Amino acid sequence: MPPPRPTPDATGGSAPGESLRWLVGLARPYRVPLTLAFVAMAVTGAVGLLIPQLAARAVDAVLVEHSVDGLRRWILGLIALYVLVALFDYLETYLLRSSADRLLRSLRARLHGHLLALSPSFFERERVGELISRLGNDIASIGDVLTGSVVGGAQQALTLVGALALMTWTHPALTGVMLLAIPPIAIAAVIFGRRIEALAKRRTELVAASTVTAEEALAGIRTVQSFTREAFERQRYGRAIDAVLALSLRLARLWGAFHAVVSLLAFSAITLVIWYGAGLLLAGELTPGQLMGFVLYTFTAGAAVASLTSVWGGLASAAGATQRVRQLLATRSAVAEPAEAVRLAAPRAFAFEGVGFAYPSKPDQPALEDFTVRASPGDVIALVGASGAGKSTVASLLVRFYDPQHGAVTVDDVDVRRLPLADLRRAIGYVSQDVFLFGGTVAETLRYGKPAAGPDELREAARAAQALEFIDRLPDGFDTVLGERGVRLSAGERQRIAIARVLLSDPRIVILDEATSALDAASEQAGGRAFERLLEGRTTLVIAHRLATVRRASRVLVLERGRIIEEGVHDDLVRAGGAYQRLCSLQMLV
Repeated sequence: MPPPRPTPDATGGSAPGESLRWLVGLARPYRVPLTLAFVAMAVTGAVGLLIPQLAARAVDAVLVEHSVDGLRRWILGLIALYVLVALFDYLETYLLRSSADRLLRSLRARLHGHLLALSPSFFERERVGELISRLGNDIASIGDVLTGSVVGGAQQALTLVGALALMTWTHPALTGVMLLAIPPIAIAAVIFGRRIEALAKRRTELVAASTVTAEEALAGIRTVQSFTREAFERQRYGRAIDAVLALSLRLARLWGAFHAVVSLLAFSAITLVIWYGAGLLLAGELTPGQLMGFVLYTFTAGAAVASLTSVWGGLASAAGATQRVRQLLATRSAVAEPAEAVRLAAPRAFAFEGVGFAYPSKPDQPALEDFTVRASPGDVIALVGASGAGKSTVASLLVRFYDPQHGAVTVDDVDVRRLPLADLRRAIGYVSQDVFLFGGTVAETLRYGKPAAGPDELREAARAAQALEFIDRLPDGFDTVLGERGVRLSAGERQRIAIARVLLSDPRIVILDEATSALDAASEQAGGRAFERLLEGRTTLVIAHRLATVRRASRVLVLERGRIIEEGVHDDLVRAGGAYQRLCSLQMLV
């Protein structure tokens, strides 16, 4: 069945408030440095709020008291405050940014680890390029919010509260005049914030789509160039990034209008304060220094309000990114770890009991129907049949990439759904027909099967897989870098490396899914005795179109449309004159 999708309750909404609450939850492990940072922030804000007071005293020292000594004293006080603000600002910035960087590293690792744990059915629906965009662009957006919006918002909120308190203490009526601009600014923030959120979410989706377009063309560069489709791919990617640019320009215009409206309202409030304050100055209710200090506080409060509206816009802009990351983290794998696991020391037998299975992407097309087979320790079970008959599905169910909808798959008479996934998969060596090699050296690639393997073990595994000869011919032998996906090797060489990698792990059960399909006749014949020796004592499932690779099987199963239509050993099936004999005739093996 398809894996469960995250519910709205599991992921929350995409509103800026929801995003902020989620980010606060992520920050809990870093509460000590963050607490120190916010203490430094509070000190910085408090000291900063004293600056207009000292500036006001300096002005009054000149214009009212006519005291040069008083002016000097207040100026020195201002310089001391600037130094103190600088020191605490450094402490605050370092603690906040270092904590945010650690949080982002943890979040990336958490998301990456979660994706690695999801079953293959998830990746049938999702495109790898989009997932890479989630790891890169979306988490970068969250980082921008952490280091900009959240931090800046907290700082500006403290500044605004302090400024309003000091302004009210200086002159309540004048403060009321300044506050007339707050409601219009708040309304503008809500209106613009909703639109910014919608456009930013759509832009992030378009960026992800453009990443997919580029990734597909680069991953399939040989196909692109062999069909001379470079111009088409340039145009396709160009259209994708043009769509991103068009939406980015719309978002830039919206941000520009938002800032213009906020600036207009803020400066209007400052103008009203100056106008009303001038009247109070003429009436003798304010000194020149008090009026200047109040105007400075008005600028401070206006800047804080403007920053807070930008913070809200930033949260709105990143809300879509946080929603997508949360949805991925809330997605459960279709293949779950057992609640009460059973441990097996060294499983060596497997069985399929009345298994019925359909892929989640094709629920109405059974890949296997009433499939039953038992393999005892040491058996070599071969599956043959046309493409789409269900052979590779059997391998996928045994290694538990999927769970059957009907029946059971067992290892040593224990349902695989009761075994820890890591234990099950370590017990099974799987060489798939779609060979994937990482871009490191030959030795690093082989050690994927056994990280602690020494040089002698590497050479023995390579020799057993008929790979040692061509490895020794490589420029740096086992230290040769293979390139992405093993691009420096031929298809046959890549498959032999993959076989050596599995044999190095020394599993008790081996699956060879088209593992010899790219070997030439000479390599396949030379490796025959090596396979017989290395697979001795192991239970083996061989899947192949090339029937020469299944002659040594202790039992051959012929599949057609997910069902076993013939079963026996090679010679008996050939003499029976059925489907297997016809397959052999097509390959001139009879």
